Amino acid sequence: MPANFTAVARADLLARLRATRAPLAEARTLPRAVYTSKAILDLEYHELFGKAWLAVMRDDDLPGAGSFLTHEIGGERILIIRGEDLRLRAFHNICRHRGSHLIDAARGQLQGEIRCPYHAWTYGYDGRLTHASRTALDFATAELGLTPIALDTFGGFVFINLGPAAGSLAESLADLPDLSGYRLSDLQRVHRVDYEINANWKIAVENYSECYHCPAVHPQLSRISDLVSGHFEEGISFNGGPMRLRPGFSTMSMSGWSKLGPMRGLPADKGELVHYYVVYPNLMLGLHPDYLLVHRAWPHAADRSHIVCEWFVPPEHRADPAFNADDILEFWDLTNRQDWALCERVQRGATSMGYREGPYHPAERCVHAFDKWYAEQLSDWLWSA
Repeated sequence: MPANFTAVARADLLARLRATRAPLAEARTLPRAVYTSKAILDLEYHELFGKAWLAVMRDDDLPGAGSFLTHEIGGERILIIRGEDLRLRAFHNICRHRGSHLIDAARGQLQGEIRCPYHAWTYGYDGRLTHASRTALDFATAELGLTPIALDTFGGFVFINLGPAAGSLAESLADLPDLSGYRLSDLQRVHRVDYEINANWKIAVENYSECYHCPAVHPQLSRISDLVSGHFEEGISFNGGPMRLRPGFSTMSMSGWSKLGPMRGLPADKGELVHYYVVYPNLMLGLHPDYLLVHRAWPHAADRSHIVCEWFVPPEHRADPAFNADDILEFWDLTNRQDWALCERVQRGATSMGYREGPYHPAERCVHAFDKWYAEQLSDWLWSA
């Protein structure tokens, strides 16, 4: 338990979290502390982001041996590299000698080795220590390789888990709906936008989880998809469900029309649906008939987040001369910016002494599902601390 959590504060927070965990009709939204407290953010870094499977990249982001990518979450610096055997591996981005940070670049190509800039200790792409300068290497070099991090893939996405006893990714995602019709592993990225927003990461996830606000805020979206068409699904690792396109529209874009139609092999019953899922803790999937939209929300502070937004299309669409992504990119960049403005309004409200937990609307079942899941996690951490 962080030092600045008194017994009284913990008891009060637990009581408020119990209200969030109640059935939808009686539940109350999360307390303001979860959006504003650095102590709670530190708990999230350690207990949630430090132990959950997190999607950090695509498998094809690192095409050849020695290509690497670095990532940071909650002060933990991670190095992901493709080995000579073409296998992806993840390590803590620190030297095993004196703990120096190894690689500063966000991504790049190594030339045969990983070398510490401090004492020139050198590692192979597989993390093994291969050279320690000015020594006879008479110590146990096999025990001084880079510290590994669990890594696995799902649907072309690369996940890592910083936890010391990580279960398998397959087990973690076992209850997800069948997504095979979307050929996730085959999809190709056509664009990425990184947004910095002045709001807690959970506010971004909550906003993604409901369309109760859509008629008032998203006129472009609301003319294409009706909020009352949504269907709720919930599992241990996710929540979400489909929304139906209005008659006369075939995709979510500025025009509302897809020149190339649904992706090849998509079941016919999904051709008029968009499936939105939150995969806990911070991965948001928008499965459209003709493309995939992915958001990932990363905390930078209690009141600041980095949102990664990426668009993926099937290879046959990208190869078609008629393909142009501008229609979908403009649509979602506009929608995103409308949403981020709302998220920042909620963050400002959460800092007010007048903030009170409110009720959930029936159209906010997915928000409640996420908040309930989060409240259960936080309650467990508070009790075990």
